[in-house]
Amino acid sequence: MFSIEESFKYAWGKFKENLKTSVLATLFIVVLSLVNWKEDHFSFLLFLAVLILIIISIIVKMGYSKLFLRMYDGEKPEFFDIFREYRIFWRYLGVSIFLTLTVASGLLLLIIPGIFWAVRFSFAPLIVIDTKIEPIRAMRESWTITKGSFWKLLGFYVLIALINLVGVMFFLVGLLVSLPISTFSSINVYRKLSDEKAGLIKTSPENIPQNA
Repeated sequence: MFSIEESFKYAWGKFKENLKTSVLATLFIVVLSLVNWKEDHFSFLLFLAVLILIIISIIVKMGYSKLFLRMYDGEKPEFFDIFREYRIFWRYLGVSIFLTLTVASGLLLLIIPGIFWAVRFSFAPLIVIDTKIEPIRAMRESWTITKGSFWKLLGFYVLIALINLVGVMFFLVGLLVSLPISTFSSINVYRKLSDEKAGLIKTSPENIPQNA
């Protein structure tokens, strides 16, 4: 069973070890999330600009997670590697849609099922980025590795939310610390659970989409 305290201690060490890349990547993703266009009237150019921004944001979000997975594994990726996960765009989009629909349907069923499914399927997007497997297989994998850990994971996610809330309160600058630590700690928990369950499908040539 993973330790919440140990996951944050490990995350802090990884953050200090990869300070430059962690802060730079986080700064970029925070600034990108703040970009917003407002216009009184609909126009095709505005629609196109927003669509492009959404696509770029998704690619960067995937790349951000991949950067931290690589740093967690002892690699030294460069900042511009954040743009290199576009090949799994459709798989990541698929798992995100499936996850959103599943949680939303659960929230309609008296809220509790939505919270339960959100926690149990929470690692599915990260699994897609890490192993490049299909969305449904990633959701099944997340369900497997989180079995028996619901309450501890729920507490972990509540703590992460509080830490990032504090980061926002410090004029968003705090997010440059809280987001990397949250990401590293989440990866630590994910790796621990995967090792315990021994169910994670490892990356292999046949799992990597050639034209995804």
